[in-house]
Amino acid sequence: MLKVGIKYCGGCNPGYDRVAVADFIQKSLRGRVEFVPLENAAIDLVLAIEGCQTCCADLSPFVGKPIHFITQIEDAGKLLQELSKYHLN
Repeated sequence: MLKVGIKYCGGCNPGYDRVAVADFIQKSLRGRVEFVPLENAAIDLVLAIEGCQTCCADLSPFVGKPIHFITQIEDAGKLLQELSKYHLN
């Protein structure tokens, strides 16, 4: 099962409810993706939930890991569509 960690930005200028979008993504992928703490060395993908286009979250601990950015609500749908191409179990 794909292991995904969620990294939030500082939230200084969010243009949408980042937590609600993260909850929507988690519920949509329940049973197909395992959401794990960022400290988990086995993370396959980091989901960077950024409140705006500035993308200020420090992602340096995840160099070499795939990172998918969410900077607006519509990005959540794009992520779900992209992940639907893969067999997730």
